[in-house]
Amino acid sequence: VIAFATCLVAGFAPEFRLAPYLRVALLVANVPEIYGAAEAVVVMLPKFFDVTSLLALTVVLFGWFAAITLDDYEFENREGVQVNQGFQSLGEAIYTMFFVATTADFPDQMLPSFTYDRAFGVFFAVFIIIAVFLFVELILAVVYNEYSDHVKGKISETFTNRAKGLKAAFELLSDHVADDGEHQISRESFEKLVAETNKVEKVPRVVADEVDFFFSIMDDDSSGAISKKEFYDVCNILQYSFKKVRTTSWVERTFPHLAAQDDFQAVRRFVHSPLLDAVTTGLLVVNAVVVLIESYLDLTDTLSSGGEEAFAAVEVLFSIGYMALLSAQLLVVPFDEFWLSLRNRFDFVVTVLLFATAIVWVWPTVHVSRDTLHRLTILRLLRLVSKLELLPRYRIIGECVVNMLPASVGIIGILYCAGAAWATLGVQLYGGLIYDGNEALEDTDYLDAKYDVLNCNDYAMSFISLFAFVTAGPFHEMIEAAEAVTSFPGSGYVYYISFYVVGILIVFNVFIAFVIDAFLSQYENDRVSAVDENAESLDQTMAGEGFRIVAQRGSTKDDVFRAMFLEDDD
Repeated sequence: VIAFATCLVAGFAPEFRLAPYLRVALLVANVPEIYGAAEAVVVMLPKFFDVTSLLALTVVLFGWFAAITLDDYEFENREGVQVNQGFQSLGEAIYTMFFVATTADFPDQMLPSFTYDRAFGVFFAVFIIIAVFLFVELILAVVYNEYSDHVKGKISETFTNRAKGLKAAFELLSDHVADDGEHQISRESFEKLVAETNKVEKVPRVVADEVDFFFSIMDDDSSGAISKKEFYDVCNILQYSFKKVRTTSWVERTFPHLAAQDDFQAVRRFVHSPLLDAVTTGLLVVNAVVVLIESYLDLTDTLSSGGEEAFAAVEVLFSIGYMALLSAQLLVVPFDEFWLSLRNRFDFVVTVLLFATAIVWVWPTVHVSRDTLHRLTILRLLRLVSKLELLPRYRIIGECVVNMLPASVGIIGILYCAGAAWATLGVQLYGGLIYDGNEALEDTDYLDAKYDVLNCNDYAMSFISLFAFVTAGPFHEMIEAAEAVTSFPGSGYVYYISFYVVGILIVFNVFIAFVIDAFLSQYENDRVSAVDENAESLDQTMAGEGFRIVAQRGSTKDDVFRAMFLEDDD
């Protein structure tokens, strides 16, 4: 505010805008998961700098050694390139070795000297082993170790406080004494508890129809009251939602005489047997082969107009086949139960959409282009990918990934915030300056490589440029362009190298290690495939005639954190 007011008094428009950085700060401050991740990153910085200083020292020493060794090699190798290119001064040599440590464009930095004498390859090999294979990986280990230690302490504290809170709540709510003298919570007190927790925004709301289900699932011994041990499960159980679904389909309820026919029973046996999945998968495989053949003929320009019509007719037949299978399912399976599955929803939408498109295509007065029909058909092939769920090994992997996503919100958020802050700074430093036609960029490797589309002229492009930077993109070329257009010499080095340190060595390393740890903790313990005892203990007699109760789990974030950071006895 002071800087802005000073600029106005001085009579010129300020070039620096604070608002974008405040937006990032507000995001961090208002999202607890991101704030927690940011706090953990700050806490681990001292240990990070301890290891990073060793990497920096290695870069400086090797840069100094390369500079004094290649100082007198001021001639060209057999390729016509200066032998000491990149090492003509101490500063240039240190920058080149840092560049090598990022592995971006390597071995381009080595080739001028290596082409002259292969002995220089030993020098670079030793540096790669020490800097990249040792210190960069050590940074990854230290960063995540410190991060996980901090998060483990927070998670342990959270669950400890939760246990203390539940203990105090139980002592306050218990109003019933069992025959063995153990204090319990009566049904009346439980209903009063639910009424109060519904007033708290952060606690999942329990509607009136679900009170019976929650009480039933907590009352493991069916004693009519909740013991202390049972009450400790309340936080886990509140993550559930309950739905009443019908046990009979619309046809069975509306036309019972039809449902009693042998043909209908044959359809029922087909739908509930493994044969349905086998037929669907077989049809999808054949459809995929047809699409691949058609795509090959199209790409090789050997598909005639008559062939296009023939393939379109075949796609119509496939659409009719898929619609028949879907209709068979809906004849037998209650729609509300069918709709609970996300995979069923996707199959339903795709099947109905493509069937409607096929009908419209057949209709003589309506024109549907062949390209449109072909592109829509690709959607159907995604169903083939979803069939991997039928294989246990792929189902577990998929469930592991889905379960760890909620736990990854914090670290993904801090990764975005780091990119957003640097992208905003890039726009303010280099916005409108990096473009093809700028005389300052003539004869630069940046323009020669056609990288001018990667610029900082707006926020989106600046963010994408940093994304390319994360993936070991045009490191040297981006710095070269920034240095060529800026009025602050050295700012390009500071801007991109600081992002490399913060965005890649710290935040991105934490993200990679977190993902690996979260996945392995779920996969190795096989937690996602375990039977949910809480859901299995539902008393189905409360559902009423013609209905059954289905329990759906909400966030699995707590389960992931327990598996990652807590021991079984914690």
